[in-house]
Amino acid sequence: MVALFIVSVSGCRKAAPEIDLSAEQPRVTLLQVQRDPAEVRQAIIASLQGKGWVTESENGPEIIGRLSHKGATVRVSIVYDATRFTMKGLEATNADRKYEGWLNGLEQDIAKRLRTPAVVPAAAPVVTATPAPTLVVFDREQKIENVKGAIQRALSAHSWVLEADQPTGLVARLNHRKGLLRVRITSTTQQATIIYENSEGIAFDPQTGVSDDYEKWMRNLVEAIRANTR
Repeated sequence: MVALFIVSVSGCRKAAPEIDLSAEQPRVTLLQVQRDPAEVRQAIIASLQGKGWVTESENGPEIIGRLSHKGATVRVSIVYDATRFTMKGLEATNADRKYEGWLNGLEQDIAKRLRTPAVVPAAAPVVTATPAPTLVVFDREQKIENVKGAIQRALSAHSWVLEADQPTGLVARLNHRKGLLRVRITSTTQQATIIYENSEGIAFDPQTGVSDDYEKWMRNLVEAIRANTR
């Protein structure tokens, strides 16, 4: 009889009803500073994963998250842009009072992740002092018609691109992961001179115009030009 009584009570236990979300107002969270939408998306995805939610689908700036916990299912829409994210419940089955806690926890976690300022790389200082010209003295006198070819071979060997062949010299460009550098090379039958033109992203000392990377690239170019004029 006792066993039958327990079964009877269990059979009468009702599941928590599905919450009616039709009248629920969207939860709008404004960001303290404008962020790259990609950063906002990353924070939302990370929060969903960290809180045990699953990213069910993603359509443009809208992410649908789903949480399944001990028979309860909650689904939420999160729409974001550079200045805010908006949460709206889509489903809350067997969630009862836990629904508010789960959404509050997710909302607070996303906001916390976006509260940390984005790290902006420091821009390379503007060059105010121009690097000194680099002189390349040939081991022996060259025929003027051979000098240009020797310089071009040296440039190619070190990934420089010849941009222009002008009366005032050859203009060459180096595209490096550390930045862009452009030089002009003039020449005679006895020597060549490498003259700094401009650069982007390369860290020069603004007082002296010195850069370790620039000096290294010049040494490599000097050695290559000399090797091609021996």
